[in-house]
Amino acid sequence: MEGCGMNCIKYLLVVFNGVFLIFGVVIIAAACVDMSMIKGFAGMEPQGHETDAVLIAIGVLIIVIAAFGCFGAWKESPKLLYIFAGCLIIIILLELSVGIAAAALRPQIEGTLKTQLRASFIKNKSTKEEDDTYREFWDRIQSSLECCGITGPDNYAASEPRINPSFSCCPNDGTDRSAEIKRSDCLSSEKYYKEGCEDKVLGTVHSAGMTVIVCGILFCFLEVIGIVLALWLAHAIKTQGKSRETA
Repeated sequence: MEGCGMNCIKYLLVVFNGVFLIFGVVIIAAACVDMSMIKGFAGMEPQGHETDAVLIAIGVLIIVIAAFGCFGAWKESPKLLYIFAGCLIIIILLELSVGIAAAALRPQIEGTLKTQLRASFIKNKSTKEEDDTYREFWDRIQSSLECCGITGPDNYAASEPRINPSFSCCPNDGTDRSAEIKRSDCLSSEKYYKEGCEDKVLGTVHSAGMTVIVCGILFCFLEVIGIVLALWLAHAIKTQGKSRETA
């Protein structure tokens, strides 16, 4: 394959490695977002983000391998291209292993997160000074996700200590009235959020996890194309070299 044909494959492989590099960054970003979601919603006791840490490591490895593939294609070195294709095969196997592990562990992670949310909610109702972090945690979740309690605002009065819903359960009315007046109006007219936070938190974490899985699947397809192009270019370079030796 002389001239333009081989050059086209060469430049196409360089472009694909540029795309690989971008997807490596995307995988790292998606894993970081998923990890931050789990940590942020774990009620001060983060667990279950080991697969995300492995994905971040894979993303870094992908960036290094993509740079290596660009160098091999540009130098037209069959040996480097074969090494590049072998590395991509290893990456695919790693991604499939992590993906299977993540899918298998996801229900356990979400179950642990559910337990931690319920435990942190009890501490959120406490009046102890050492539990301020849990009150701040639930205020942040209820405000940002527009929800109240575990399954609804009734959770605040369902067990001891029986208290009114937090002010963070109240929607922002857009007025400049004092916080005390807003809270009093919200509680007297029961304007607080009716939906519980548990389903919203689990839904948000599940969506972040699915984003990571979809990114991994898309990248596997791109890697297969990259392997084919690398092997094709390596074969073309070797064939061209033999033709020149014969001539």
